[in-house]
Amino acid sequence: MIIFCAAAFARDNRNSLYLLALGAWISSEIGTQFTASAWASIGYVLFYPTIFVAIPTLFEIESSGEVVRLLDGAILVLGSSAIVSAILLRHTSADFLHLLYPICDLVILIAVLVAFVRRPINGRSLLALAGFLMYAITDFLYLFEVNNGSYGNGSFINYGWLISFSLITLSLFRRGIKSEKFPPVPIFYLAISVIGSSLILTAIALKQFSIPNLVIGPALATLFTAFLRMAIALKQSERNVASESLAKIDDLTGLPNRRRFIGEIEKYQNGSILLMDLDGFKPVNDTYGHQTGDEILKQVSGRFLKAVPDDSLLARLGGDEFAVLTNVNYEEAMELAMALRATLSYPFNVNGEQIRVDVSIGYVSNDGKSDLMSRADTAMYQAKKGQVGVWAGGS
Repeated sequence: MIIFCAAAFARDNRNSLYLLALGAWISSEIGTQFTASAWASIGYVLFYPTIFVAIPTLFEIESSGEVVRLLDGAILVLGSSAIVSAILLRHTSADFLHLLYPICDLVILIAVLVAFVRRPINGRSLLALAGFLMYAITDFLYLFEVNNGSYGNGSFINYGWLISFSLITLSLFRRGIKSEKFPPVPIFYLAISVIGSSLILTAIALKQFSIPNLVIGPALATLFTAFLRMAIALKQSERNVASESLAKIDDLTGLPNRRRFIGEIEKYQNGSILLMDLDGFKPVNDTYGHQTGDEILKQVSGRFLKAVPDDSLLARLGGDEFAVLTNVNYEEAMELAMALRATLSYPFNVNGEQIRVDVSIGYVSNDGKSDLMSRADTAMYQAKKGQVGVWAGGS
C-alpha cells in the first residue's frame, strides 16, 4: 500500500494506468490471503493487460504516433513472446493460472526490452527495466517452486515482487526524455514474429513438441495484430493516394491543376502543348464580380472539355489560364486550337447576363526541353498581342 500511495503522488500525472495495474495486483495479493478461490486471482490476470498498456508511459514513449508504427511494435512483442514461450515452457505441467503468468511475464518483459533498447538510456528507464526484470525473475522462481511443491507463504520470493514494484514506482520520480515517438521496426523482425507465430499454431494443432496450449494466446494475437496492421496500412495508402490526387485537382473547375500538368508533360513526348489565356475575362470580374467570374471559368472548362480528345489532358493552370497536352502533330494541333476557340463563339448566360469572352492560344511542340513552358507562354503572348487567336512558337 505504501508503494501504491507513492505512485499516486509521483509528479508524473500520466501514471493512472500503472496505478490501475498495481491496484489490481494488490487486490489479488490481499484476496489470496483469505481464500484459495480462483476468483481471488482475477487481479493478477488484469494486471498484465493494464501494465502492458502503461509501458509507453513508464518509458515516456509518445503513444500518439503513427498507429501502424505502434502496431509494428505490438507485433514484434507478441510474436517474440510466443516464440520464447514455446521454447522455454515446453513440457511444463503447471495448472492454467501458474502457466498463464510466465507467458504474460514474457510478453511484458519483451515489451519492456523493446521499449528500453529503442530509447535513449536514462535513470528512469533503467529503474523501470530493473523493476520489470525483477518481477519476471520472481514469477519464474515462483513457478519453479510451485512445480517442485516447495513454495510456501513465507518464501523469500515474496520480497522479489515488493522490490520490483518499488523500483518501477521509484522510476516515476525520475525525469526521462519525453516526446520520443516509437521508431520504425525493421520488416525482418516483423516477418520472423508472424512466421514464428504461424509455425507455433501449426505445431500445437498437430500436437508436436509439447508446446503448452496457452501459447496460442500470444501467437493468435500476433497474427490478428498483423492483419489489423495490414488493413490500416491499406486504408492509409488509399487515403494518401486520394490526398495526392486531390492535390493535383483545381478546386474550382475540377480540372487537373498546374502541378498535375507539369508532371504529365513527359507522357506526351513529341506531342503538342496549347497554352490558353482568356481574352476579356478581367472586365467580367471587374463588372460582375468574382462569383460571376468563377461561374464563367466553370462553363469555359465544360466547353473546352467537349472539344478536347479523350486521350489529351486539359488543365487549369491558374486564374484564366488553361493548357492542353495532346499527342497530335502540328496540323491536328491547329485544328484543335480552332475548335477550342470556336467553343467560345457564343455567349455565356450567367444570372440573366449575356457575357462573351475569347481565348488566345500559343502552340509549341513538346520537344522535352527545359524552356518548354516558357516558349509556350511566349507564343500565347504573341497571339494575344497580335490578336490573331493562335500563334505557333518555334523551338
